[in-house]
Amino acid sequence: MSPDGGFAVFSGQRAVRAVGVGGEVLWEYRHGCWGPELGHPHSGDEQEVCRGLEHGSCRVSDDGRTVWAHVVHEEREYWVVLDSADGQELARLPLDDSAAAGSHHVSHPDGIHMGLSIGMGQDGILLYWARWDGEKLTEWDLNDTADRILADVHPGHPGFLTVEHYGADLSLHALDGDVLAVAEPEEDEFEDRPCWDYGCGFVDGGTVIAGTGEESGEEETAHWLLDAHTLEIRGRVGYPDGPVSGYVRPLGDGTWLTYDAGAQTLNRWGVAAG
Repeated sequence: MSPDGGFAVFSGQRAVRAVGVGGEVLWEYRHGCWGPELGHPHSGDEQEVCRGLEHGSCRVSDDGRTVWAHVVHEEREYWVVLDSADGQELARLPLDDSAAAGSHHVSHPDGIHMGLSIGMGQDGILLYWARWDGEKLTEWDLNDTADRILADVHPGHPGFLTVEHYGADLSLHALDGDVLAVAEPEEDEFEDRPCWDYGCGFVDGGTVIAGTGEESGEEETAHWLLDAHTLEIRGRVGYPDGPVSGYVRPLGDGTWLTYDAGAQTLNRWGVAAG
């Protein structure tokens, strides 16, 4: 979604599309098919859905001027920067190490930097940052350390948050990738090895929220508040009506979301004053 809510972008199997508030297609950027078979044929039907779950992703920059997309062209993956006004390609970077099952973007609030996390199933995770200054695209990868999933970034904090591929720890990084702090899950809450869930991020510039239990198969999940600069665990979140299961979705404004699958409701939470 653009910052002003004027359009949204969608990453499809063979195109990135910008759609207006009335549902009209504003522009389309065509690319190769994310289907699992190299060079597999199409019937010519624009609505044809090819088998397989592989996919790319896209994201509008926080200043609304560009759209970044992970796409495939001629059986090779690329990271492209598009003009948000008309979808014209401004720059591209080849991603020769990638064999994506899926990906997601994290937009930096400065409107210049964008993060890309690519999941490759059992082959691990790739993590990239790049910057577009209007003329030059500069990229750096952070793949010389353990597999890490890019989780979140916040305008009130200089770093970004990642979670280890299998949830062993959370790490806070400077933009160049240097590790600033690390947090392991609480050991005494679970019989088996605990792990952090993939759902985590900044409640605000000083607070991180993360969950344990969902990925480790525990019946009850737990949500924890951590210091955003040291990742020291401040304590477990106590909800007014008892434990809340599922992933958390922090919004960065002091609140976070949870989804109640039984009641099919989306709930918004914040830390009580005092």
